[in-house]
Amino acid sequence: MNERSATFDAICAAYALKREGHARQVSERVWHLPTDAGSMAVKLYTNEQHARAQKEATVLAHLQAHVDSRFRIQALQRTAAGEPVWTGHDAHAMLTRWEAGQFRTYETFTAAEWGALGASLAALHLSLDSLNLPALDTIGARLTAIDADDVRRSLIEALDRVPPESTALSVRSYVDACLRMIDQHYPGSIEAFPVDNPQHPIHNDYNQFNYVFDGKLPPVILDWEATIGAPREFEVVRCLNHLPLEASASAEVFVRAYLSVRTLDPERMVWAVDAACLQHALKLWVLQGWLDDPPRFASHLQGAMTMVSTMDGARERLVNFFSSCLEPGS
Repeated sequence: MNERSATFDAICAAYALKREGHARQVSERVWHLPTDAGSMAVKLYTNEQHARAQKEATVLAHLQAHVDSRFRIQALQRTAAGEPVWTGHDAHAMLTRWEAGQFRTYETFTAAEWGALGASLAALHLSLDSLNLPALDTIGARLTAIDADDVRRSLIEALDRVPPESTALSVRSYVDACLRMIDQHYPGSIEAFPVDNPQHPIHNDYNQFNYVFDGKLPPVILDWEATIGAPREFEVVRCLNHLPLEASASAEVFVRAYLSVRTLDPERMVWAVDAACLQHALKLWVLQGWLDDPPRFASHLQGAMTMVSTMDGARERLVNFFSSCLEPGS
């Protein structure tokens, strides 16, 4: 028996489950595990990631205890001893029921699906308003920790490592756009930060890679380990990204569906445009990863280039879009 198989046997024993086939890896840390109680999703964490595992399990347990038909999440499973997270074999694991369905790219979403996603996010935010997560990282702390000059230097220094090939010009254009976006969005992110906001938990990765479509609405929302504290306006802008620029009608459906459940603050929306756009300019890990391992990070870099080229210089258009959505009687 290999070490991984022994880990799954131990997990099944802890959850009083019987394996009914081999575990199948579906992503870097998630496995599909067939059992006598149905298929399970097993998310494995390293021994050092216990706090992360506990945070994700705590969020799921909270949402599971506050049922709302406007959102759907994974069904957290507990061990036979009632624990939300299993520990053993120098690892931690969280079990949820397997969610059958498919992932789809955003351009395939119908208006009804965009509306369901908007209302779902608002309902999730309402529920998470009452969740207190100790020592939760926040967008406020992350913004305060940014050394803009250091980021600028790192971006410029990275250009010296770009191989003299055809990609060099596009990478330079990407770096130049990131530098402009820092100038455009960093000041407003800091100066207009809503200090009176309690920064309750948000999903922080609410996008097409975490929506499971199974023929019913709303889609199931996966993967809560990136949860941080932030004003709700930040997540609304962040999850839509360039959609208001590319498909404003779909973005408007999302925002109006959100507003049918929960309000948004117009002034915070302006700050959120700056804070969300700034995140795209700070993705040094994408550029550095590509420099270290081009094949592995090529698609990541291409995606980052596309996003930054679209968002660069679009501040006024984004602010106007969200302002129009929030206008009374609009």
